[in-house]
Amino acid sequence: MMNINQSLKVKLDKIEGLAENALEDQVRKIADAAIDITLTSSRIDAKGRKKVGAVDTGAYISSFSITYGPGRPRGKSSRRKPRKRTDLYQLGESARADLYSDIERLDFSKVDRVELRNNSPHAELVEYKHAYYIFAKLEREFNV
Repeated sequence: MMNINQSLKVKLDKIEGLAENALEDQVRKIADAAIDITLTSSRIDAKGRKKVGAVDTGAYISSFSITYGPGRPRGKSSRRKPRKRTDLYQLGESARADLYSDIERLDFSKVDRVELRNNSPHAELVEYKHAYYIFAKLEREFNV
């Protein structure tokens, strides 16, 4: 049996803590970018008009979650919600708070995989049919 020098253990613990903090910071940056990109992405609609922000009812932006394994991610339906929301800042900040809450629940010393997900029933429509490509933009920005 080999004993580890106490000073070495302290140094290893410090390095582990720094790595966990760096990982948490990176996950927060991804969470922030998901919200910001959703609020600022633009597309050209069928009539040739530019539409900014992938927010209509708020269901998509409210359906982001950060998960680390099995479980049900957050998912909101747009059914019976008012359309053409104007309170985009509040929607974004509420969604950001939800993601930060997800991050606070993570134990970065025990997690080997973290996922940003959007479980809105119409997420594929936002991504592909309406051509906002939120996740593709995140992948480009963070090289993942």
